[in-house]
Amino acid sequence: MDPDLRAQTAAALAGDPDAFEALIRRHGRTLYAVAYSLLHDSSEAEDVVQETFLKAWQTRHRPADPGKLPAWLATLARNRARDILRRRRGQPLPAEEELPADPAAPPGTELDTAFSATALRAALAKLPDHHREALTLRYLDGLECRAVEHLMGLSNGALRGILGRALGTLRRTLPPSVRPTP
Repeated sequence: MDPDLRAQTAAALAGDPDAFEALIRRHGRTLYAVAYSLLHDSSEAEDVVQETFLKAWQTRHRPADPGKLPAWLATLARNRARDILRRRRGQPLPAEEELPADPAAPPGTELDTAFSATALRAALAKLPDHHREALTLRYLDGLECRAVEHLMGLSNGALRGILGRALGTLRRTLPPSVRPTP
């Protein structure tokens, strides 16, 4: 972690509201990806991010090392999302969100895109939580492997193994037109 970011993080943990707001802007999208990878519901994922930052503000004295703040925030978001999943058991799944139509796409492509997105969501939902989270952070949110390792508390080898197994499972379960390329 660069010294300026470490100083800003330390100031946020010490109670500086402006520094904490900068942390919210810096980590909000990643926490949303963590929550969405588990919940598959955008409004619930947004709620998880808000609750995570509220809890982080209230318990900001806990992380002793400012360098571990991103992993701590991701753990808070992951645990809150899992609480929601436990509460949701036995309830119907949330409705799938609409995908925006591409106006430049040839006719029939919208249906193919909707089918592909539905098949991908269904396949992702069947993966273990940590596989789904790793895939979402790495490929859908576009984080570098190092950032995903740090957020999930994994070594490089462990992350590579999880991603490899998850992609292999998707290749086996998805129709050929939707499969990820090696």
